[in-house]
Amino acid sequence: MRNLLLISVIVLNVISCQTSEKIEDIVVIGGGLMGSSTAWELSKYGQNVLLLEQQDSVYTYGSSFGEARISRSLGPKEDLFSFLQQTSVEETEGLIAYLNEGETNRLHSMEDIYRTSPVTYIYSTSQLNEVEALLDGQLDTYEYASTREEADEKFGMKISDTTLVIREYNEYTGTLNPKVLITKLHQAIRKSGNSVRYNQKVTSLIKEDGIYKIEITDTKTGKTKIVLSKKVVAAAGPYNGTLVKDIAPYFKDLISPKRLFLSFLKIKPDRYDMLSIEQKNRLISSYPVAYLNSEIFYSMIEKFDSDQRPLLKVGGHFLRTEIKDLDTVWAMQLTEQEIQWSKENTVDYLAKLDIPITFSDLEFDQGYSCVYSLTESEIPYVTHVLKNGTEIDSSFVLVGGMSGIGAKGSLAYGLIAADLLLDKENNSFMYGKAKRALGSQRLIEDVQNIEKKNNAKNNGKAKNQIEQ
Repeated sequence: MRNLLLISVIVLNVISCQTSEKIEDIVVIGGGLMGSSTAWELSKYGQNVLLLEQQDSVYTYGSSFGEARISRSLGPKEDLFSFLQQTSVEETEGLIAYLNEGETNRLHSMEDIYRTSPVTYIYSTSQLNEVEALLDGQLDTYEYASTREEADEKFGMKISDTTLVIREYNEYTGTLNPKVLITKLHQAIRKSGNSVRYNQKVTSLIKEDGIYKIEITDTKTGKTKIVLSKKVVAAAGPYNGTLVKDIAPYFKDLISPKRLFLSFLKIKPDRYDMLSIEQKNRLISSYPVAYLNSEIFYSMIEKFDSDQRPLLKVGGHFLRTEIKDLDTVWAMQLTEQEIQWSKENTVDYLAKLDIPITFSDLEFDQGYSCVYSLTESEIPYVTHVLKNGTEIDSSFVLVGGMSGIGAKGSLAYGLIAADLLLDKENNSFMYGKAKRALGSQRLIEDVQNIEKKNNAKNNGKAKNQIEQ
């Protein structure tokens, strides 16, 4: 009897050490751009928030890794992604103002995050209707070249008769630095009195009696503990499907992670130094670029070295491949074909800029395997999850399915997620449109479509078995 009591005491002590007695108000899972933006927006509303990130404070992999993402606003009338980018810029200005509150010197600025420069879009004449719809009533500042002569006169570009060029000129379009933005978001979250915990990998997430039970493993010590929370935001990028499998299992069918390769190229130093000042300026002012063909070649300046030579980041938005292991995909090396594709498209663009750089003048500096989380429509989700197919769970929000378009609107996604979780209203037309496009009504329809497809597939199998 005494031994039984002793064992019971030991078990109770172990449980009490592993389980947090405190119930958190809100836990945000994922400390990349989406999770950090959401945690900040919740903090700004005065909420008690705990942000969990499985990596260390310095990112070494993930979709938020790196120092440059395209920030662009140009879109047709009432464009969802234009609204999200512009809203994110406004929210970032508020973030900077908050970080500078109480400081004797202005320590933070928008220029820490944004590198403002023209954004170049290249279309073919077969896309003329799309271009005309884009420019009809366009409020953003832009220039348009529909002929070779106009492209040469306006941009110093040498294009073919089948090419159209648009340049967008807006404050805070160009590129943004996710590394710096995440750092500032974490600083603001802490300044508000909330916590960011690194090296915390969520290994289980369930809901019991209205409370979320989150099992976490410390990736440095290997120790496991349980965190309890009243509300949860899942913002774990491509890990969302696995993360919410016990809460919202249908997301594994709605969001599909795919690998995207990124090449980082340098122009050989001696060759770059031979360019004239005018050529260098033309090159720098002509990035970022989006070549809107079937593959969508895009490129931007990741950063400059100590001698102010640019490192070019190159990718193909639709060059997507399957992933065998999500934990190891980040370290996958680029193939020779991927490197060659990057160089060939870069040389082609530089030729359009009338900059004399050849294939052999480019050096492959490094490669990176990124991951896009894709929805069928390529539009992300910012939504409550569902109970029983159609009933909204107001205590759980998922942010995901960004497919390479999340960075420029990150704080807007965070704002919508925070508003959903706190049931806050915003009556602006474009906000309502964005909320509907990203939200629960669409999710309900998508889940119903999955069920229809599964039923049709099962009926087909049953029919085949009967016929056999």
